[in-house]
Amino acid sequence: MEDKFEILDSVKTEIILDFNDCLFKTSQLHLALLNIFLIGGGLDELDKQLKSINSRVLPSVKNTADWMIKGVDCQILKPGENWQKGKFRMKISLEFCSDEPEIEETPEIKEPESPLDDLRRKINEATS
Repeated sequence: MEDKFEILDSVKTEIILDFNDCLFKTSQLHLALLNIFLIGGGLDELDKQLKSINSRVLPSVKNTADWMIKGVDCQILKPGENWQKGKFRMKISLEFCSDEPEIEETPEIKEPESPLDDLRRKINEATS
């Protein structure tokens, strides 16, 4: 299941998450997570942020690490599709963009071998 997780892009499309009848828009969850990273905090802080943007709180799970590692049971509703059961997890993405322009390495350009090269080699071998 590890390799089958897909990134939910809350910027491009609005997706609804259902955790046992506790519904969230991905944009709400994304905004709350951004606020947490700006002020610091954990899952309790995430619940506070969700409440502050008029959303619901996350359902409690036995092992809070499941939110980041194994995933939590969930249903998902994408525009134009039916509900789909699966697991939801949160991942943190670290990104970098260099200020320096990309320098492409160009391989050495070799002269194409001429059909006459083989003939020249044979002549040189015969005269040597």
